[in-house]
Amino acid sequence: MSAPRAPAPAAADLPDVAAAEAEARRSQLRERFRVGLWQLAILVTVLGLWEGLTRIPWFKKNTIFDPFFISQPSQVAVKLWDWSFGAQAGFIWPHLGATLWATFLGLVVGVGTGFLAGLLLSQNRVLNKVLHPYIVATNSMPRIAFVPLITMVFGLGVVSKVVTAWFVVFFLVFFNAFKGAVSIDREMVDFCRTLGASPRQVTRNVRIPMALAWTFASLPNAVSFALIGVVIAEFVGSNFGMGHLIIVSLAMLNASEMFAALVLLSLIGLVLVLLLRMVERRLLHWSNEFRDEV
Repeated sequence: MSAPRAPAPAAADLPDVAAAEAEARRSQLRERFRVGLWQLAILVTVLGLWEGLTRIPWFKKNTIFDPFFISQPSQVAVKLWDWSFGAQAGFIWPHLGATLWATFLGLVVGVGTGFLAGLLLSQNRVLNKVLHPYIVATNSMPRIAFVPLITMVFGLGVVSKVVTAWFVVFFLVFFNAFKGAVSIDREMVDFCRTLGASPRQVTRNVRIPMALAWTFASLPNAVSFALIGVVIAEFVGSNFGMGHLIIVSLAMLNASEMFAALVLLSLIGLVLVLLLRMVERRLLHWSNEFRDEV
């Protein structure tokens, strides 16, 4: 005689997965809304203090809040409007386009070569030991100090700006990719080999994803450094671009134009980081960081 079966759970006793997921989405939306409010509040506070203190005579006379030196948010907004739609409409776009194009090329070349070099040295212990002191010595040099030399060798065009951005970005990406590739557990590699995986399969399915995750962790800084490298190259020797525009503004003691260019560069950097974040979410959707996102 068979043992009696336990009664099947009623439908009402089963967890409502859909309701739980909907509540999780609402919770994340509320959190994003609160974060957005705080970000907006900080921005409004900073701009309000900047605008207000530059209009108070005592602060203008006794502190750094002299509009001659730091301008005013209202004047910066007017300048941005003039560049975009006003009397100087179209003036800013060629400068901005030149800087963005050089930044994009330098970032692509720097990230690509840094990732490949880090992945290569992580799999060749002898080559890593041979090149390690030279890599550390080169990375310790103040790379910005090479900008005049780079400009002298490659001229005033886009090539010198791309080389500068590459030189700044390469080591940042290289060390992250190398660390990610060598941080894989030895047991995982041995287990893959036990299952019959070839060295190429281990590299493609284990080493590259791990190095890619570490590389993406360095990309926000890489974007910023690439943009900084291009702008500095335009400082030193260029007749076009946002860096050239800032230098001209400094020579003319035009603080509004200088801060308008800086605001544009900040916005461009923010947009580039957000775009990279979207790419990272798509490529690394398997990681714990993105697995639970809506």
